[in-house]
Amino acid sequence: MYKDKKIIVLIPARGGSKGVPYKNIKILGEKPLIAWTLDLVKEMSEIDKIFVSTDDINISIVSQYFGAEVIKRPTSLSADDSMPIDVVRHTLKVMKEQKDSYDIMLYLEPTSPLRSKKDIYDCLDLLIENNKGYTSVATFSEAELNPIRAWSLEGTSPKTFIVNANPFLPRQKLPKAYQLNGAVYAFYLNTIHEESKIFLDEYTGGIIIPKERAVDIDEEIDFLLVEQLIERRGKNE
Repeated sequence: MYKDKKIIVLIPARGGSKGVPYKNIKILGEKPLIAWTLDLVKEMSEIDKIFVSTDDINISIVSQYFGAEVIKRPTSLSADDSMPIDVVRHTLKVMKEQKDSYDIMLYLEPTSPLRSKKDIYDCLDLLIENNKGYTSVATFSEAELNPIRAWSLEGTSPKTFIVNANPFLPRQKLPKAYQLNGAVYAFYLNTIHEESKIFLDEYTGGIIIPKERAVDIDEEIDFLLVEQLIERRGKNE
C-alpha cells in the first residue's frame, strides 16, 4: 500500500515484435529487458502486486523467474494494432474473477528500462495528493521535435504543420513543447469502463522526466544507446 492506496503494476509484454525479435526478453546489460522494470518495482515495498500480461510462453517463464505473476493474454489482444486499454480491461476481468481489487494501476512498458523509482513515486504522489481532480498521471519529456518546426507534405508541396507557424524561429524563442514518453502511467482503476478508449483523459496530470530516463526501446540502435547510458550511469554511482 502507498498512502492508503492499494497499488498494482501491469507490465504489457507481447511476444511479437517486428523491429527486434523477442525484444522484451532480449538481453540488456546482462539481464532480459523486462527484468529492468521488474527488478525496479520489486524494490518498492508499497507495490501490492505485479502482473505481466503476455501471450508468449518464453516471456511468461522469464517474468515468473523475475518475480511477476503472469496473466495469459488472448492472441486477439496481441496484434500490432491492439490497444493498451484492452489489455488493461482484460487484466481487470482477471482480477474480478480472482476477487481481487486495487485502487491504482501503474502501467509500465518494459521498453522504458531507465525510468527511476523517483519517477514512479512522483506520479503516485501527484495522483493521490493533487487538488486538481486528476484521475491519471503520465510522464512527459521535452519534445524531440518542436511542433513549430514540423512540416506536412501534400504531394511535393511542404506546408508548416501548424498554420502560419514560423519554423525558422531560433530555439530560444520557441515555446516549450513536451511529448508523452510512456515511461510511467498511473491511474485510478475505478475510472476504467467498457466504453473507455484510453486511460488518460482530460483530468490527467503530467510529470516531466529527463530524456535519458525516457528512452523507449523500439529498434536495435535503441539497445546500443541504452547500454551506453547504463554504463555511464554505473560510472557515476
